[in-house]
Amino acid sequence: MADTHAEAIACCAEVLVEALRAGNKALFLGNGGSAADAQHIAAELVGRFGGDRAPLPALALTVDTSAITAIANDYGYDHVFARQVRALARPGDVVVAITTSGRSKSVLLAVEAARAVGARVIGLTGAAGAAFARSCDAALVVPTHDTARIQELHITAGHVMCEIVESALFAMHGAAAPSSKALPLAELLALRERYRDAGRTVVWTNGCFDVLHAGHVHSLRAASRLGDVLIVGVNDDAYVRRVKGEGRPVHAEAQRVDVLSALEFVDHVVVFSEDTPVAVLGQLKPDVHCKGADYAGPNAPPIPEADVVRAYGGRVEFLPLVSGLSSSSIARRL
Repeated sequence: MADTHAEAIACCAEVLVEALRAGNKALFLGNGGSAADAQHIAAELVGRFGGDRAPLPALALTVDTSAITAIANDYGYDHVFARQVRALARPGDVVVAITTSGRSKSVLLAVEAARAVGARVIGLTGAAGAAFARSCDAALVVPTHDTARIQELHITAGHVMCEIVESALFAMHGAAAPSSKALPLAELLALRERYRDAGRTVVWTNGCFDVLHAGHVHSLRAASRLGDVLIVGVNDDAYVRRVKGEGRPVHAEAQRVDVLSALEFVDHVVVFSEDTPVAVLGQLKPDVHCKGADYAGPNAPPIPEADVVRAYGGRVEFLPLVSGLSSSSIARRL
């Protein structure tokens, strides 16, 4: 593509970045091959494109067959996207409208609906869609009338936009990109700022995890459901040895970190040396701090870090425990 087209893709990506960073969402739509592109690009944002990171809020308006057929039956096919946009889009959201011809009535009405609700519009079109492109906040016009070539370049542009979004929000493709889930605190603090800018809810929990068992997995999965990003703090070997006694830890911290990193719902792991995570939490400031349910109730032991968490505006949540399972009891049986 010429430089002007590269600039157009960058402008489209920047509209996406601004919306997603502010906590808004992206809605994708199109017909036929453009419907497939809409679903493809939305999936890259919700899942991942270049590497592990928090999911981004995006949806394709081409996948709900009940809504599409009901709207088409009751109002006519031209309204299948516009009605969904009016229902789902909010001010600050982005509608990504894809039409190779620039004349698809269902897409044009969706753009009008987006304007009515205060959403911004990105347009992907072909040479015949210049007028359509001028109605958008940012647009890519592929300079050909060949539908197949237009579609091929639309999905290429979509991939480039996904890469730009990830680079802007998570530094996935730069030198600062995390190479694994295990991070030193300094790198994790920088990543925390990106999550904050993107409006992601960060959840923290911590422990020894000396002998990882089903109870840990159950609790960690529950913690992951409380937000978008789960960070697990791991006590270092010196702490475990001092607190748990002779023969502990059963597994060294590097091995414990490896096992925790293998869990798909754990996003990051960090080792800390203090007896409590007070200092780490004071710097990281997760939105949610999780403790086991044994810390709940009037007779429960105090939570040393609770005051720190509440002071910066976070909240404490309690995780379910699996009866009869503990690292110490399993270690004794072993």
